[in-house]
Amino acid sequence: MSYATAGAAIDALSAAMLIAAIGIVWGRSLGWVLASFAAQSLMLAAAALSAGLATGSTHVLVGAGLTFAVKVMIAPAMIWVLVRKLSTSHDVQASLGRRTNVVIGVIIGLVCARALDLQPFHTSIGAERVLPTAVAVMLIGIQVMVTHRQALMQVAGFLVLENGMALAALTAVYGMPLVIEFGVFLDLLLAVFVAFVYTQRMHVMFGSLDTEHLRSLRG
Repeated sequence: MSYATAGAAIDALSAAMLIAAIGIVWGRSLGWVLASFAAQSLMLAAAALSAGLATGSTHVLVGAGLTFAVKVMIAPAMIWVLVRKLSTSHDVQASLGRRTNVVIGVIIGLVCARALDLQPFHTSIGAERVLPTAVAVMLIGIQVMVTHRQALMQVAGFLVLENGMALAALTAVYGMPLVIEFGVFLDLLLAVFVAFVYTQRMHVMFGSLDTEHLRSLRG
């Protein structure tokens, strides 16, 4: 794959990842959120694959494969099994209105694009829109974590944040040493597993996934 083709593909996929992040903010149900996250992760895997093919970086190609296996298949499947298993509402409950959240997400994207356009970011394959988009996706992930009290939505926000970091790592600086990438994905799997167990226990104790109930555990 030529640098020009890969750069254009990565820019388009990163923009689609930002749209998917805003779609997660807009979502009404946990099922929609999980589907949007899986789609975003698939775009991330495709962007990493494009970067790996263009640069011939084996560790980036491995990162693309791990992204597909862990973020497109395993993590969404584990969380979806938990969602179906728990007898609780599947509706997303945000502390702000959906429209307000979407407006904030769009503003984050525009501000990042404007601010980072003043410091052009160049890569060897020409994907100049990666860094602003990656930062915007990370900030929207933090926004999801802050504006939702449901434990599973906070997990989803963390995963979106991690997708933004991975977008920058895999397509802007062409990955990390392979052993570190394996460690990152192992940590991510562990985090999802801990969240799986934690939310189950939380539902058993409180009958809800609202993290506000955890305040009652303080001494």
